[in-house]
Parts: sequence; C-alpha cells; structure tokens
Amino acid sequence: MKRNSFLSGFLSMAAWGAVIISVFFSSCHKPDQWTQIMDSYLPGDTVQQLLLVKHTEGSNAVAEFYVKEDGAWNLVEEGAVFIGKNGLGKQKEGDMKTPVGEFTANTAFGILPDPGTGLPYIQATSSIFGCADSCYYNQMIDTAVVHHPNCNGEHIIDYVPHYNYGLAISYNPDGIVGLGSCIYVHCKGPNPYTAGCVALDEEFMRNVLVHSDSRLRISIH
Repeated sequence: MKRNSFLSGFLSMAAWGAVIISVFFSSCHKPDQWTQIMDSYLPGDTVQQLLLVKHTEGSNAVAEFYVKEDGAWNLVEEGAVFIGKNGLGKQKEGDMKTPVGEFTANTAFGILPDPGTGLPYIQATSSIFGCADSCYYNQMIDTAVVHHPNCNGEHIIDYVPHYNYGLAISYNPDGIVGLGSCIYVHCKGPNPYTAGCVALDEEFMRNVLVHSDSRLRISIH
C-alpha cells in the first residue's frame, strides 16, 4: 500500500509539473503585440502596406515598413525615427505627444514633387495650410480655394525639410477642436523629436510613399 501511495503521489506531482512546464512554455512563446498586429492585417486585400512605429524610449522609436507579397509581409525598409518630444499618448493640442493606435493615410503631400505614390498627393504651394482654426480644424486646406485668409496653423511650404514629403494620418478624423491637429508622418528635421508627428529619414519617407496607396495602415504603439 505504501508503495502504491508513493507511486500515485509521484505520478500526480509529475502531472502537475508537466502542466506548469506547458504553461511556462506557452507564455514564453506567446506572439508579441507586433506579430499579432501583423497577423491581424494579413488576411484579405484591404491592407497591403503596413508601417509599424515601435516606441523605444523618450522621443525615439523604430519604424518598419512592409508590403504584402503572395500573402506574406515583406520588409521593405526599417530605421530609427523620432516621435513626440513627450513620447506617446496624445490627448490634446500642444501636449507634444504622438497618438497611439491604428491609422489610415488620408492623403500624401510634399514640398517636393509627387514621387509616384498611389495616394492622392497635395503639392505644397503658398496657399496650402494645415489648419488649426475651428472652421477647418485638423484639415489640410488650400486657402485660395476655400477663401479662408489669415489661416492659423502650419504653412506647409515653410517646413523644409520636414514636409519635403509627408502623410496626413487619420487621427481625430471628426476634427474635434483641441484634441490635436496636423498629425503627420514626415521627414526628419534638425531636432531629435517632433511636436507629435512621426519623423523618418527623407529617403525612407519617399520609399513609403512610392510603395503606398489607400490600403496603407500605420500602427503606432
């Protein structure tokens, strides 16, 4: 009887040990959030390009740009990028933070000519502004067309090299005043941070535009 009890106890302990090892192994091999995001966009053809912006610390991040080929993600380019001076988690205008989440690209734009993007491209002129006024809040407008002189906001053509190439993303699509405006993916300037945008090396930014159309998604976490 004692031998049988000992054997039964040993087997019970072994079974529990197997369960613990299995749980530990599973947790160690659980896909990270980036793999989960990439996998979620893999089925179908709604999303064909994916820009992942991976925050590291402070205003620093790493970006990876993928294009879907034959049902799999192909890495086109990656590199160090800058985000808002105060990191992630935008909540209001002027907080110097970059928004977190999944975004589409509303339009491409630039001081330089269209490099051949599949997105609508706004060529910057003296009348193109990223507007911060309530009537056109968080919209890129041509003041000569909408007849809105003395526009408050960003005079796109003044931001060299930042806006040599850029993407307006779908943050605050309803234009709620005070929530934040003019959130772009654009070229790097002289500072190692932005006011809330994402800044890439110019060639990287150009490459994103060349390979992108309305099926682009931008994931920032």
